[in-house]
Amino acid sequence: MAGKKFTRHEVREGAFLLLYQAEIMNAAAPESLDEILADCVEAFGFEINTEMQKLARGVLENKDALDLVIAKYSATRKPERLPKINLTIIRMGIYEMDFQPEIPDKVAINEAIELSKEYAYPPDTKLISGLLGSYFREKQGQNDERE
Repeated sequence: MAGKKFTRHEVREGAFLLLYQAEIMNAAAPESLDEILADCVEAFGFEINTEMQKLARGVLENKDALDLVIAKYSATRKPERLPKINLTIIRMGIYEMDFQPEIPDKVAINEAIELSKEYAYPPDTKLISGLLGSYFREKQGQNDERE
């Protein structure tokens, strides 16, 4: 478990799988992550590292704030009406943009799009890209105003 070095994409994918499992189990409390992790390791031989856990825990701990952003930028659906895969990917993208300054926003968006290509329905990639892109443009506008 601790010996393997994961790529940044693998870290995101592992965190996504943990978060998606939490979402479908309706176990969104950060404390439930340890139980979900143990179940995934036991049932699927899932490999995990501390970076994956940290990313997943951060998203769960900030879920309400992330959902407020999603609600603002989702023109057609409230967060609870989005497919759980899309919701999980979007939350991770926004979390990386807002809480992980070492990750460039465009990288967070690109990684979310890549995850959506692997796990979501093809039309959903446009939704995810559009929502994160709109949020990014507004963030850029706010940063430009501060300078």
